Amino acid sequence: MALFPPGDAMNPMRGTPDKELLLRVKTIMVLRIVFLTGFVILVIAFERNSLQETPIVPLSAVLCAAYFLALASALFQRIGMNLLSIAWFQVMGDLCVIGGIIFTTGGVESPLSFLFLFVIVASSVMLPRAACYLTASGASIIYGLLVDLEYFNVIQPIYFFPKSTVSFQGAYLFYTIAINIASFFSVAYLSSILDNRLRLIKDELQNKNIDFKKLQEFHRNVVQNMVNGLMTTDLEGRVTAVNIACESITGYSLSESIGKHCYQLLPMEEMSRLFTYKGDSISMPYHMEGECARKDGEAILISLKISHLLSPEADLKKNLEQQVEGYICVFEDRTKIHKMEEKMKQSEQLAAVGKFSAGLAHEIRNPLASLSGSIQVLKETLVTDEDQQRLMNIVLKETERVNNIVTDFLSYAQPRKSKTTVIDLTQLLQDIVILMKNSNEYDPSINIQLVAPPDHIIIQSEEAQIKQMIWNLCINGIQAMDKSGNLTMTVRKVEGYQHKKFQTDRRGVVIIVEDQGRGISPEEQESIFDPFFTTREEGVGLGLPTVKQIVERFAGYIGVESELGRGTCFDIFLPQERSLLSPRNSNSTIDDTDLTTPEK
Repeated sequence: MALFPPGDAMNPMRGTPDKELLLRVKTIMVLRIVFLTGFVILVIAFERNSLQETPIVPLSAVLCAAYFLALASALFQRIGMNLLSIAWFQVMGDLCVIGGIIFTTGGVESPLSFLFLFVIVASSVMLPRAACYLTASGASIIYGLLVDLEYFNVIQPIYFFPKSTVSFQGAYLFYTIAINIASFFSVAYLSSILDNRLRLIKDELQNKNIDFKKLQEFHRNVVQNMVNGLMTTDLEGRVTAVNIACESITGYSLSESIGKHCYQLLPMEEMSRLFTYKGDSISMPYHMEGECARKDGEAILISLKISHLLSPEADLKKNLEQQVEGYICVFEDRTKIHKMEEKMKQSEQLAAVGKFSAGLAHEIRNPLASLSGSIQVLKETLVTDEDQQRLMNIVLKETERVNNIVTDFLSYAQPRKSKTTVIDLTQLLQDIVILMKNSNEYDPSINIQLVAPPDHIIIQSEEAQIKQMIWNLCINGIQAMDKSGNLTMTVRKVEGYQHKKFQTDRRGVVIIVEDQGRGISPEEQESIFDPFFTTREEGVGLGLPTVKQIVERFAGYIGVESELGRGTCFDIFLPQERSLLSPRNSNSTIDDTDLTTPEK
């Protein structure tokens, strides 16, 4: 069992555990035991080697009392007594013990009066600065009282050591008292100053240590919460530290990153060449930009800047190249920014095109109308053979195709503005089914179905834009099918919607257009909404971009799922906070072969 077990030391000034005072009190306790044990050994040695009989019993009693006080102090500390009270108890007990030792070793002739100095020093260690002077005063009173009582023959001291032949009468007695008292207060003064200075220095160091820890924590938080990725490497390019953004961008965790070469986390050819074939001609900081692959294989665009990592003892006045211990790599993922820049360029191009698109369309449409009208008149009035009729039909068909291209271009470059009105969405889809069956693109082998709830869905939107959006998707589905298959349109109300990476709690309607065509490859799915992207030789590539433009205009979402050889499904969500239901039955417009209602 420990002699001095820890207690709940409390600082009376703050009401919080004072570990420093607890440590000092324990240290004095241990030193007291060590000192008493050493003093006992010296007394025993002196008594055995003494040529005359020495009165050891009184001194032994005093030493036993000293051991008892030390054990009492340890017990008080164990039961949780206030530390300042324990310290004062030790100081007062030590003063009494030293007084007893002086009395049992010759009184005024005792050579052990200097022991009071140790008690004064101990008080400066455990107690406030004023306690040193109080302890010195107590030592002076006890020593002076012993000398005075001996001088007036009130008490007779016990001579453990041989009695001196020097007379301690008159002025010499007072000189002895004055010297001891002066030494007591001198030591009290010096020890209080030194201890106070030590306390101030220690408090200052603790404050600086706290400030340093706060600064370290601040720097750590700054590094870890940076938006940009950061990694440090040694001179060979092996990673020594990374931040959270680096883990997120590269896909590698901290444990996976440490020890790897930086060009393994960011596999860029220029970076690999830089660390593999290092040369003195490369100036820092060094900037590079390029594509690399994450851990999951996703390609990202990285902008990277590399600079020197100097050693903590680096002297800025000396050659820094010789004090480099590694490199700092700061980088950012510019993939989204690059895509936004591309979209901005497209928007700027479309804005420029839109300025003269109306005039261009006018200049093209007028000759087309004249050409088409003239051919139709000639076809009806002239007597032509079969080849001439076929050529005229080709001219009419091509003029119509050119007119459709101009119309699509205008729809995308300059969307028509129309007022928001109340639309019967179910009726609109039924009308589109009828129009689709009478269009040139339709083949009788294709089955067009509409799946809708029994009650018509009423929304507030722009009818022309909604019709254009669904028409483009249906034409795209028919063209994707090889003269056969099912084209299904589904519409329903929702109180929230989720599709892949999109999720919302808003109310709205979902329109699904699904075909059984050839499907779209994963690579093509990334570009199908880009302007002028098409996989058909006669296509223009503005149908799906126009659809997406309309959906985004209505703050909606369009998603696509496709599988080669099985078909494509487009999901459109349009938020409608005030959607209504019509009591009319959807079977009233088209027959059952065209309309399917979901089972309840």
